Order: sequence, then structure tokens, then C-alpha cells
Amino acid sequence: MTDDVKPTWVRWALFFAGAAGLSIIPFWLAFSHVLQHQALTVAMLIWALVYMSYVFVGSSRLKTCELGPVMKRYRRRMAVAMIAYFLVLMGSLSLLEDVKMSGPLLWLVAAAPAIPILAVLVTMGLYLKEEPDEFARAVHVEAMLWGLGAVLAVTTVWGFLSNARVIPAPPLFLVFPLFCLCWGVSQPLIRRRYQ
Repeated sequence: MTDDVKPTWVRWALFFAGAAGLSIIPFWLAFSHVLQHQALTVAMLIWALVYMSYVFVGSSRLKTCELGPVMKRYRRRMAVAMIAYFLVLMGSLSLLEDVKMSGPLLWLVAAAPAIPILAVLVTMGLYLKEEPDEFARAVHVEAMLWGLGAVLAVTTVWGFLSNARVIPAPPLFLVFPLFCLCWGVSQPLIRRRYQ
């Protein structure tokens, strides 16, 4: 069976399997301690560029229609915000590990990666404001609700288990990536419902 005759859901499933596989790499790099300091930073930068290329190019090829100016602008803004997030996160982690800090400087360096995440949220809001296609907006909003619901479900259950000391406290920095993962995965499923 050639790519031209594969059902759309198979291509989306393969795309998400690839994205999930690539998503495991930074966690493995961080927790396996195979690479240290600058080598880890360079490896993570290369991974971020490969991952973003995969997601942006792969999702564009899976779309059946041309990307309009609003979506192109959204993707450009999102790429800038995500690259900024990665660079600020790597810089923050490096400074926290290598430099002794205290007081307001420590707070600033520790919280700095949240700023590009706020830019991602602003980018999502701007897309909803600028998108003239009501169907595209509705899919986006429903996907965000599914992402939010998944985050609330996981963190609520994890919080109760943590209160009972069954498992450790949830790492709060993973809440936003979990939202993005569920939001991204739900979009093609929502669109498929209407086809």
C-alpha cells in the first residue's frame, strides 16, 4: 500500500507514534546521565530542532488543505516561543547547577522558563482571536478543553495519591507539556469526528 492510498488515520497514527518516540529522548538524556553539562545542552538543542522540524513539517503534510495566513502566523509565533522556551530553560538549568545564587536573582533565574510558556499561551489566544474559520476555532477550543480536562484528571488523581504518600508529589513543571500533548493528540481526533 503506497502513501497515497493509506487511510488518513494511519498516517496520523504513524505521525503521533514518531512524535511520542521523539518525546522520550530528552527524558532519557536527562535521567540516564549519558551526557553531562555542555554535551547535554548541545544534544538537547539538536533534539529540539529535530523535534520541532518533525512536528511542523509532519503536521503540515498531514493537512489536506493549504495553510492560511493566520495558521502560518500562528506556527511562526509558536516556533519562536518554543525555541525561546528551550534556550531559556537550558540557560536556567545551567545557571542553577553551576552558579551559587540566592534571593531575587535565584527566583528570577528559576522562574525564567515560564516566560516563554506564557508567550505560547498568548500565541494560542491570538490564534483564536485571528482565525476567521469558525470550524477551525471550534476544533482548537475543544482540543484545549480536552487537554485541560486531561491535566485536571491526572493532577487530581496524582495529588490524592501523593497526599496518601503512595507516590511522590507531582512535578508541576510537567503540567504544561501534558496539556500540550493532550491538546495536540485530540485535534485530529476531533476533526475526524466531523469528516
